[in-house]
Amino acid sequence: MLLYNVIGFAAAVFVMVKAGSYAVRYISSIAKEDKISVFLTSFLLIGVVSAFPEGFISVVSALKGEPALGFGTLLGGNIADLSLVLGIIAVAAGSIRIHNREFAHDFWLVGLVMLPVLFSLDGTVGRLEGFALVAACLMFIFGMLREDRVLSKLAHSPKGAALKNLALFAVSSSVVLVAANFVVNYAEGLAADLSIPIALIGIVFIGVTTTLPELMFSLAAVKKHMGSLALGDVFGTVVIDATLLTGITALINPVHLVGVNIINLATFSALAVSASIFFLKPGKVFTRNQGVLLIVLYVIFVATELATSLR
Repeated sequence: MLLYNVIGFAAAVFVMVKAGSYAVRYISSIAKEDKISVFLTSFLLIGVVSAFPEGFISVVSALKGEPALGFGTLLGGNIADLSLVLGIIAVAAGSIRIHNREFAHDFWLVGLVMLPVLFSLDGTVGRLEGFALVAACLMFIFGMLREDRVLSKLAHSPKGAALKNLALFAVSSSVVLVAANFVVNYAEGLAADLSIPIALIGIVFIGVTTTLPELMFSLAAVKKHMGSLALGDVFGTVVIDATLLTGITALINPVHLVGVNIINLATFSALAVSASIFFLKPGKVFTRNQGVLLIVLYVIFVATELATSLR
């Protein structure tokens, strides 16, 4: 059974990589033709698509009466995105120039990422808090759309090319989504085969495997020397996970965290978002060495989580 899961996992990852490279090509064409910020386009479109796997897990787990699994997956995935994924992107790219407008919302990004963590410090995330998370996400997204005048630009852009690229993006993204779900399924099988405790599956194992779509998109973007596309994808996924998906999970079924080291999650969430914002200062360069530090941070997080949960 272990060999079956390993082979299936590898095959699903390969399909996801290829489909991800095509999705990057089509979404970058949309941004270029409509003169929309590449970072914003990636943040809203690829970020949302990349969030589908963990979104699927969180909603299903909530419907089955186990919202803590989905909540752990979302928070664990966010820590992985802000440390491991960003670190790998920096290592692969060598250096990424951060443009001024891309991180004009860094204060809001920190607040949105930390909001569900703060709500969970008492061990529960109720429906009222879930509603607040969903509302915060919608307000932030509408604010970004208004600031970049996205709707106006789309209304005055040629429809034929945009619709074609959007359709091709939808197809390739669908393939990424299907492949990602297979990746998660096989990852769950591997977790069972290796006898990993259920409390760790959402936070560490599923959390990191559900970051694969944004990692694949971002690495494909880096190969095309489009660092803004890569960063927008990661931060879009993180914000969607932390607010919209976490909020929906709590609205369906209030989250009661049992067997989860909340202080550890809160500490590393704060460290990951603070380090990523510090390294991605407007006008600066995100370097390979900084990426290595972020990867080390994730390794420490996993080691700490395993140590505290397996005692």
